[in-house]
Amino acid sequence: MENKTMLSLMLLLVCCSSLFAQSPALVYQDAMDFPVIGKYHQEHNYNRLPAKYEKTVRPAVWSLSRNSAGIAVRFRTNATTIGARWKVLNNNSMNHMTATGIRGLDLYALVNNKWQFVNSAIPENGFNSERTILKKGDSTWREYVLFLPLYDGVDSLSIGVNAGAVLEKPQQSLLPDKKPIVYYGSSIAQGGCATRPGMAYTNILVRQLQRPIVNFGFSGNGMFETAVGEAICETDPSLIVIDCNPNTSPELIHERAVKLVQQIRACKPQTKILLVENYMYEHGYFEKDVHDIVFRKRAELKKACDDLLKAGVKNLYYLPGDGFLGDDHEGTVDGVHPTDVGMERFAAHILPTLRKLTKDQ
Repeated sequence: MENKTMLSLMLLLVCCSSLFAQSPALVYQDAMDFPVIGKYHQEHNYNRLPAKYEKTVRPAVWSLSRNSAGIAVRFRTNATTIGARWKVLNNNSMNHMTATGIRGLDLYALVNNKWQFVNSAIPENGFNSERTILKKGDSTWREYVLFLPLYDGVDSLSIGVNAGAVLEKPQQSLLPDKKPIVYYGSSIAQGGCATRPGMAYTNILVRQLQRPIVNFGFSGNGMFETAVGEAICETDPSLIVIDCNPNTSPELIHERAVKLVQQIRACKPQTKILLVENYMYEHGYFEKDVHDIVFRKRAELKKACDDLLKAGVKNLYYLPGDGFLGDDHEGTVDGVHPTDVGMERFAAHILPTLRKLTKDQ
């Protein structure tokens, strides 16, 4: 019996050592050493707004701006093993969105000039995580983009590769070489409720357009605010999208939309602006009050657009709210926020308009 026990222990040790041998120690480098896309300022962080805005935007907007939605890191390596080590700011969690979407990372590789999903870095149960994303790959040189968390901030991030591999700045200029789209909106724009960062529709569009998107989606707080307009004025965008109807009461939409567009037009005389209507929430097909408020919001935004055009505002465009999530009513988590299927449909619906409006940028 003792011999059998010893033999079992020895076999267990051999198996464990074999497993450990498959995951060699990685050599880590600060992700800030590489190009960061989706962030318009130069501060040494992964926040969406620079520090000065803590004093000018509402506290809720400032807090949400520290979530790293839409921010990504570009790099190049010949590594066979790639990992990430990161610390989040808040260790957020929600009951209708995955931890990977909230606090995780997504790695994509450039294959035949398209971004192909590699794997996710699933967060651990705490502020600090360390994950191997790619194991036992080949040593082919590849360009990568690593998408950051949607609903938490990043305090620090390092990228790891196997010993002997080279980790360097990208050689190809895809993504950083084009002027970004600035997208101002709600929780839906921020990425709720994608299962992982790469499936937020704004990040899907980044890959399809080969163009960065500065994500100014603020969950529950996309409200046509001129304080956010000040930040928009500091960007150098190819297009500005305003998609704030979901979070704004009908009584405020006309006045705020007009003021925000006028503010942006004053600082960006030629930049195209796209106003986007809210789509119908699923329960709105059954609840008359929800149905009516959706249409009231649409009417107020359309009136604001018409009034701005009549006042001589140029390069202003409008996208109605029908058709974003398909017609089978299966595109949301909770009747409001898209699933990954809904995110793909949203991206597919808005993509032709964004292509048309940015084709000369």
